[in-house]
Amino acid sequence: MYTQPSDINMINAHLKILIVDDTDIVVERLYKMIIEIDNVDTVLKSNSYNQAVEIINKEVPDIILLDIHMPGKNGIDLLKFLKEDYPAIKTIVVTNNVSSNYKLLCQSMGADHFIDKSAEFEIIPEIINRMAASE
Repeated sequence: MYTQPSDINMINAHLKILIVDDTDIVVERLYKMIIEIDNVDTVLKSNSYNQAVEIINKEVPDIILLDIHMPGKNGIDLLKFLKEDYPAIKTIVVTNNVSSNYKLLCQSMGADHFIDKSAEFEIIPEIINRMAASE
């Protein structure tokens, strides 16, 4: 069942963010970067589709960062689930698979941002701050 993220203005909120990536080094680097953002209260971590769905159903994060390639169901499957069941959750696809096909697919499915892990990693805090400010 869908639960809307808090209705309070996100700029004044304590954001709850979920990182979904099967590479521990990437998850830890993202965690350290995101936990330092002023409006971020909670950073959750998942390394698989199934674990992410469990966390989402329980915690309903405000923003989710997700990788495309993971074992089992992938980030595209997770993006589809999110946009069908939790359309208000903001999504940032963070991937090394930056082909125009993947980018167009993710954008057409409703991803809010699509960034290249190897070239744009450092702009993630700025993107999160902009997403929070636009609410």
